[in-house]
Amino acid sequence: MNVQTNILKYLIFLLAVFFTYQAVSAQDKDIANEIILVTEKRDVTGDNIADRLVIKGLKYEEDTEFLKEITLYVDTGEKKFEQPLSSGYKPTIQFVDVNKDGTLDVFITTETGESGGILNSFLFSFKDQMMKDLTVPKTVPITAQFLDNYQAKLTINGKKPLVIDLSDRKEEYEQSGIYTNGILNEATELLVDGFSTLKPAFLVGKCTGLVGIQLVSGVYHTDGIALVESKWIYEKEKWKLVKAKIKPLQPK
Repeated sequence: MNVQTNILKYLIFLLAVFFTYQAVSAQDKDIANEIILVTEKRDVTGDNIADRLVIKGLKYEEDTEFLKEITLYVDTGEKKFEQPLSSGYKPTIQFVDVNKDGTLDVFITTETGESGGILNSFLFSFKDQMMKDLTVPKTVPITAQFLDNYQAKLTINGKKPLVIDLSDRKEEYEQSGIYTNGILNEATELLVDGFSTLKPAFLVGKCTGLVGIQLVSGVYHTDGIALVESKWIYEKEKWKLVKAKIKPLQPK
C-alpha cells in the first residue's frame, strides 16, 4: 500500500512540474511576442526631466493586427509604472494638461474594431511621481426612439427634443418590419453608440478639454441618422459636459 501511495505521489509531482513548465513556457512566449507600438519621451511628472513612455502590445495571433493585451509602461527615472489597457487595435498617445495642474497628462485611445468605429480611451496623470487615473467622460445622456410616420425623436437630457424625418427610408423600414403603413409595430429605440471620436481640444477660455462624437443609427450601424457632438472640461476632479449638440445626417 505504501509503495502504491509513493508511486501516486510521484506521478502527481511529475504532473505538477509538467504543467508549471507549460505555464512558464507560455508566459515566456508571450513576453517574446510582445511588440513595441509607441515610444515617447515627455515630462509627465512635472520635474522638467523627460520621462520614457512605451506602449506594448501582445498579438492574439501572429497573422492578425488584433492585440489581446495592450500595456502602458512609464519610466520616470525614480519610479516605473505598468498600466494594462484594453485589447484592441492601433493605440495612440497624446499629451495634454486637462486637469489644469501645470503638468502634461497622458491620453491614450485604442480602436475596438466594433461597428461604428467605437474607441476605448484612457487618461492618466503622473504628476509628482504618482499615477492617477483621471478616466474619461461618459457618453452623453440621450434617449432616441422611432415615432410613427417614419420619424425619430432624439433627446439630450434637459434639452428640447429633436424630431428627424426619415420618410426617405420608409421602404427599407417597412421591409425590415419596423413599420406597417407608417405605424410602428412596436416601440423601438435607436442605436446610440459610444464615442467614435474623443480628442483633446481648446475650448472656451483657452481651456483644454475633450470633444467627442457619437453615432446614432436606425436599424443597423450603417443606417446613420445623426451625430452627437459633445464638449467636456475637467473640473473638481470630474468631467463636466459643457455643450452637446445633435447633428442630423444627410438623407441617404
